Amino acid sequence: MSVDEGALRIAVGVWAALVGAAVGSFLNVVIARVPEGESIVSPRSRCPSCRTPIAWYDNLPVLSWLVLRGRCRRCGVRISPRYLVVELLGAGAALLAWHRHGLGAPAAVELAFVALLLALAAIDLDRWELPYELTRPLIALGIAASALSLSAAPGLRSSAIGALVGFGAFWLVMKLGTLLAKREAMGVGDVWLLAGLGAYLGAGALLPVVMLASIQGSVVGLLLMALGKAQPGPADGGTPQGQPDEAVWTPPKNGVPFGPFLVAAALEWLYLADRLAELVPALEIFR
Repeated sequence: MSVDEGALRIAVGVWAALVGAAVGSFLNVVIARVPEGESIVSPRSRCPSCRTPIAWYDNLPVLSWLVLRGRCRRCGVRISPRYLVVELLGAGAALLAWHRHGLGAPAAVELAFVALLLALAAIDLDRWELPYELTRPLIALGIAASALSLSAAPGLRSSAIGALVGFGAFWLVMKLGTLLAKREAMGVGDVWLLAGLGAYLGAGALLPVVMLASIQGSVVGLLLMALGKAQPGPADGGTPQGQPDEAVWTPPKNGVPFGPFLVAAALEWLYLADRLAELVPALEIFR
């Protein structure tokens, strides 16, 4: 690689990271507003505390948060580090998409998929909720991208089966688990999320994703128990999204919802399926 080619590659990488950080900045708006039923278009970004509109120079991804030391310029209230983390993750996702696919439609579609997952994980961590406004577009993205051979699914057939199995099979698991355990075994939002993962990754990815998510969720749960921070959930398992008494349900203290583990597992399978199959040869049949 010549000096000129190396410089061009660095410049393109920096540009990709900036685009990803901007996507992350937009995701912060989505994370804050979609659960509240607010528009993601207007009004423009504002301080979560004093509601003062944020000037453009205070809204530069990553840089503004660092310069202001994570505080609102007007009221001085601390702004959550989540804003910075999401922007950095957006930059990382864009760099990975460019590294894996170059500049073009496949990279853009993969970035859109990962962006939706990041927003869903952040919302679920904060509110124990996976909004239909994001899970349903995730399914549509997966099927449309598969029809154009732009997704990670082997083809449109695998994508469609993945969406159907992701929803249907795990809806049955959710219902049976609730019936047998007398508490919610899986939230309905998780079922919609699995349908979206199946649509984008293909039917074969569903079992490895659920296995990886379950293992990692169990490890975190055991750690919380060992630290004395684990708390049991509500006796009735809470209420799924859309139920009338949803507002009275309170998530268990120090608990962690399953959605972020599904997101982590999906990204692990997206980026590391080959290496995981090398480590565990039995996974090869799911690729």
